[in-house]
Amino acid sequence: MQLTILGRYSPYPPPGGACPSYLVQTEGVSLLLDCGSGAVSRLQKFTAINRLKYVVLSHLHGDHCSDMSVLRYAADLDVRHQEDPAPIRVFAPGEPRDEYARLTYKEAIRAEVVTEKDQLELGPFEVRFAITDHPMLCHAVSVRTAEHTIVYSGDTAYSDELTRFARDADVLLAECSLPEDHAGFRGHMTALDCARMAERAGVGRLLLTHFWPRADVDAMVCTARGSCTGVPVEAAEEGRTYRLT
Repeated sequence: MQLTILGRYSPYPPPGGACPSYLVQTEGVSLLLDCGSGAVSRLQKFTAINRLKYVVLSHLHGDHCSDMSVLRYAADLDVRHQEDPAPIRVFAPGEPRDEYARLTYKEAIRAEVVTEKDQLELGPFEVRFAITDHPMLCHAVSVRTAEHTIVYSGDTAYSDELTRFARDADVLLAECSLPEDHAGFRGHMTALDCARMAERAGVGRLLLTHFWPRADVDAMVCTARGSCTGVPVEAAEEGRTYRLT
């Protein structure tokens, strides 16, 4: 199982960067977690469009799903050249309804509503969901294989419920939006919040992501490391593939 960071910035990408998007692969199957600005261009460095089977959107804020409007065209052009075209299956919250309604496109993309009660079997992946503390309906996502688990926090404030959801994951991919002097701002976490969640959940590795373009990422990593002595901490690095072994 491997995790590739396509984009890590929010609410907009800096020069050369991209918004939240993460590629999970195993046994030749590709699943995309979120599809923010810049995702489609970077995705093709690691897999062809016709190899992408699944997209899971944590929520429908533009920084997490804006490149779906580009992926639709790539997928549509691709299926025209297949004898037996299969749509990319996209799983997302059903709200806001107008945003959700735009996801399905011709025969190329088929959207399906998911809730926190769903457990999906997507090829080699078992995918589960938990509601996060965010102004828009948002899910944390657990992607599990027979050997490894990645938990993606989505957008959220710290919560004990999400900490339990992340219990014993090999990797916690956690949003780290806020400087410490903004702690408590609704719907997002600081580096200390992320460290507390990782340590209490007993995860194998903490990857910080979802940085503001002007954030001092090195300082955030240092803050998390200083508080989270039992868990390795890194900033998710765009273009890097993390292999779980």
